[in-house]
Amino acid sequence: MFDIGFWEILLILVLALVVIGPERLPGAARRAGYLIGKARRYIEGVRSEVEAEFDVSEFKRLLHNQEVQINELQQQLKANVNKIDSDLGESNPTSAAATTDGASHKAANETSQPPITSKEDKS
Repeated sequence: MFDIGFWEILLILVLALVVIGPERLPGAARRAGYLIGKARRYIEGVRSEVEAEFDVSEFKRLLHNQEVQINELQQQLKANVNKIDSDLGESNPTSAAATTDGASHKAANETSQPPITSKEDKS
């Protein structure tokens, strides 16, 4: 992490022994170890939160990609359905004409019938 070698650590320990003194050095070493451990735990917690956040963004990206693919497939399906409908309409024009002629003929027959009169109207 800091690229500190053996000789640098030894020099720091000798300076700490001279500055702090042999009586207070063990307590200072414990306190330094505690603070270093606390800093490592804090950094690890931040790192795990950042990784979790990146995982969420990765899932959002995957979800967006899936939505795009689904929309493309829906458009392809609609285009294929429209093509099939148009192909069916072109291959069978007599049945389409017969249904429209039949419907208009039926409507004409309904309008040409005389109105129904009740028995009371005859008297």
